[in-house]
Amino acid sequence: MIRLPASNSKRDLRNTRPLTPAKTGSTAKRPKTGNTLPSRTSRDNIFSRIRSRTGSPTRSPAGLGRLPLKTKPSTTPRTTLPSFVERNGAIRSPKGKVTSAADRPNFADRLKSGKLRGLADTRVGRKLDFRRQFEMSRRGDVARRLNLSHALDSHGGWHSRHHHGHVHSSFIDIHFGSHYAGPSCYPTHTWMPHWSPWVSWSWWDHCQPVFDPRPSFCRPVVCRPCDPWVAWHCPVWIDLSVVSCGTWIDVAPIRVNDRDLQLLAVRFVDSGHPEQKLGPRYRVWFRNNSDRKLSKDFNITLLASNTRDLSTNIPHAGVEIDKIDAGAILTADIRLPFEANTLDRDAENRAVPFRYLHVLVDSHQDVREVFEENNGAILARGDVLPVDPASFSTNVTSAEPGAMIDIAGEGFGPEPGEVIIQINGLELQAEIYGWYDLGVHIKLPALPLAAETQADIVIVRGDGAVSNPVQILVVPAKRPLTPPPAPVQ
Repeated sequence: MIRLPASNSKRDLRNTRPLTPAKTGSTAKRPKTGNTLPSRTSRDNIFSRIRSRTGSPTRSPAGLGRLPLKTKPSTTPRTTLPSFVERNGAIRSPKGKVTSAADRPNFADRLKSGKLRGLADTRVGRKLDFRRQFEMSRRGDVARRLNLSHALDSHGGWHSRHHHGHVHSSFIDIHFGSHYAGPSCYPTHTWMPHWSPWVSWSWWDHCQPVFDPRPSFCRPVVCRPCDPWVAWHCPVWIDLSVVSCGTWIDVAPIRVNDRDLQLLAVRFVDSGHPEQKLGPRYRVWFRNNSDRKLSKDFNITLLASNTRDLSTNIPHAGVEIDKIDAGAILTADIRLPFEANTLDRDAENRAVPFRYLHVLVDSHQDVREVFEENNGAILARGDVLPVDPASFSTNVTSAEPGAMIDIAGEGFGPEPGEVIIQINGLELQAEIYGWYDLGVHIKLPALPLAAETQADIVIVRGDGAVSNPVQILVVPAKRPLTPPPAPVQ
């Protein structure tokens, strides 16, 4: 039984959990679609909608590759249409101005010049230590270095997190319950937004970052999908540094006289999307330990399994790396097939994600190496930490108070954290309409501005990790026409 909050304000909706998906093959019906979102919802309606939330695992294509497939929007019926979607499915133009990338401020330049000190000295900035997190972002792996996942667990876990913002009552109308293939510090069953224009826009290969706030060795290289993996006898892998899923920070290279590739770390990026048959995506860090450039092609492969044993008939995907400089660290993103998200079964025989992630560098044995024991790892899925939050872009560069805007990035977490807006010295929280790993859909606070003002938007993940700030110009709302004087009777 689900205990309802005393009110349907956002802060209480965080305790309203989506129901477990129905068994495979179930045909749970959704309510008829409307063309607008209700501004308020009664407690009885919220309860009835929660009870009707189901998700059904589906089969997935056997696609390989780093980038998610560009597919058409799903035709699955939704309970409501967001306000930015026309009845014919077309995207309504955002109410705001879109300018070129060159016109937007760069996070690295603002950090170097000290222009973020004012944001770091705010009440929220001091509470979450913005200054330290911004400085640590120069090298990356901030959440792991601050041990935020352990702190989250010690305070009661995800459902007891302190960082949660104001969620609009229509949140559950444009989200559905789905199993989540992320780290163990996150819930195993979460709210997932229906595939819609704002989700499609913020998806990795649909939103080109205006600027990339991540350090250079955290930016994945563009790769081609590699050939399917052919089984071979793998050695016993040595442990990765510091934590089970490794790190690239201060890892001493292995001194060798010949070629050697080393797996450094693995991080979770996103869980995919059931309606688009997309599996989970991971980021892999690897290094060339030799003193010469490696120009020979080699492959990196991920395999999803329920055991620590490898075989060729399990879901896997990989990419081909064409070169790597001497001593260089590179990263690559790999998205597993959707079958990985339905590979295992729970106690009630429902399809759930896989248990173990196998990571292989030089998976096809193309490079003759002197030391192969550092080329791979077998990781429990829940032990793979998430990437740090990073905001890439807003869908507009200027908007009026009260306007709806979208923010694309990564590492935001599966469910709402906080969206902090700093404007004219005020610290405000945006109202949250949609949230998932790669994007946030929010409403700007309604402020009676007399002149246009720059605002900083910071995404705070549920564990307290913060993204880089992105700026948007908030312009005064257009004044309505003044009616003529009333006639004299």
